Amino acid sequence: MTSSTPIDPGREPWVLARRFTHRLADVLGDALRDVVVVGSASLGDWRAESDVDLVCVVERELDAPAREAVAPLHERSREAYGHTVDAMYVTRDGLAKGPDALRSVVATVAGVLDPESADGPMNWPTWLNIVQCGVRVPLAGDGALSAVAAGSAGFPIEEEAARDGAVGFSRANLDQYWRGRADLSERFHLAEGATRAVSAFEVEWMSLGPARLLATVRTGRIVSKSEGGELAAGLFPEFRPHLARVLDARRGEAPATTWSRADLERSLDLARRCVRLGTEG
Repeated sequence: MTSSTPIDPGREPWVLARRFTHRLADVLGDALRDVVVVGSASLGDWRAESDVDLVCVVERELDAPAREAVAPLHERSREAYGHTVDAMYVTRDGLAKGPDALRSVVATVAGVLDPESADGPMNWPTWLNIVQCGVRVPLAGDGALSAVAAGSAGFPIEEEAARDGAVGFSRANLDQYWRGRADLSERFHLAEGATRAVSAFEVEWMSLGPARLLATVRTGRIVSKSEGGELAAGLFPEFRPHLARVLDARRGEAPATTWSRADLERSLDLARRCVRLGTEG
């Protein structure tokens, strides 16, 4: 399977990915072998507030001088491009081994480089994202953006193994993170006497985060938050009006929305439904 997302080279995420990649190539030289865009841009769900997420294939693990050279590029990316550019730096051998066999990788989260990161992109969904819908960025200025395909040179990832790993990761994440996250949200925002305003982030996060993981469990695909919401609307028709409001707000297709406690309660009900269905069997 390859990406079905149209690649318009003039769109902002691709322009930024090119600009950053060229700076990175200047710094790393021949040590940089490939760069692929993952995350929301590769999934057709990039927004004005989105980051640009990259997987950078390097000839060898980044040593201290290389890390010192690339760290400022990420730290200053929001100032330079208006968006944070995050990346995971991994060798071809590391990609072939898969995240379960790697203890850590050099990666940035929110623009901050961690020389031994085991969080962020260090998981099977990222591996599956690469081969299902990743977009390769040319290292040379005159090259064309292209979709990554399973078995592509430079990306030795077996799609079936990545799919199985992503499904298992998604089940575990629903059980170990989202089950407790829904309870925490309820205690923090909806407990008797709570006076905090309900944020748009909380409503969207609880409505679409678990739905996205459930979609991977059921389809074996990496999907965007928006597509996850659309699939959840089909699975749970009673939540369809709520999800339509959430998706319209996310896409900027509705006036600024004020969310109520009842809206968050609905989001939490949906999150728990996704957790139950996604962790069955």
